[in-house]
Amino acid sequence: MGYTDADVEAMGDSMPQAILHEDDFARLEETYQKVAALKDNEDLVTMSRYKKKDGSYGWFKNTRSVFLRDEQGMVKQELGIVLEVTEEINTENRLLDSENRFKAIFNSTSDFNFFVDSKFVIITLNYAAITYVEKYTGAKLRPGHNLKLAMPPSMRADADAAMTKALSGEMTDDIKEYITLDGKRIWFRAKFFPVYDEMAQKVTGININMRDVTNAFESRIALEQQNAQLKEIARINSHEIRRPLSNMLGLSELLTHYRDVLPEDVISLLDLLNESSQELDGVIKKIVRTAATQS
Repeated sequence: MGYTDADVEAMGDSMPQAILHEDDFARLEETYQKVAALKDNEDLVTMSRYKKKDGSYGWFKNTRSVFLRDEQGMVKQELGIVLEVTEEINTENRLLDSENRFKAIFNSTSDFNFFVDSKFVIITLNYAAITYVEKYTGAKLRPGHNLKLAMPPSMRADADAAMTKALSGEMTDDIKEYITLDGKRIWFRAKFFPVYDEMAQKVTGININMRDVTNAFESRIALEQQNAQLKEIARINSHEIRRPLSNMLGLSELLTHYRDVLPEDVISLLDLLNESSQELDGVIKKIVRTAATQS
């Protein structure tokens, strides 16, 4: 800890107060009482923060046991083995912090996340999954429950197939239509991810990520129907309407060869007919181009 013999001698009986963190020093009397109650074959393990010579605090594990008793059997001396565990505590805190961040992300997503064993027994699940399943099925899923019991019957065979692949190490990602328990049509996207134990070199569980994509899928279907209608409009304009228009344009062109023998009022009407036909032809071309762009 960096202290010299002279430092220790200078602290004297005040050494516990000098090196113990104030919170741990406040519990020191309680620790003494626990030592006094120890049996011969018992140990008392405490974790305390000790101040080092440079002023920093380290975590130390102190394992105390009875070394000597007096004639009345009261503890007279104790034996303590002290081990610094600062790095282990820091590592544990980092892991805990990482786990807390993972839980925050796990629970903040709108997707439904389940971590299950090979029999679909839930090990953990996020809030979105709990809320969705309870809202639409009435089931209050918790760790230890079987996820398959909350699935529509039509979904269970697909889940079994995906589980088989996941247990063999294969990830699956499928979008399928199902019928709910109350008869509604829904579209679900389900991903099954195998979770490996690197030490054991085997799959120890399955992470299931699910999302209700009914709204998005229905919007996609509506868009495809709209595109089909636009294509049909383009086909009608480019073929069924354009054919008689082409005939009109052709006849108008032929009549221009007889301008010399036609009355003036007929020639004026012919010019108007040709102008309107050209204008209609431009409108039809614009409709066809717009429909092609939108689809």
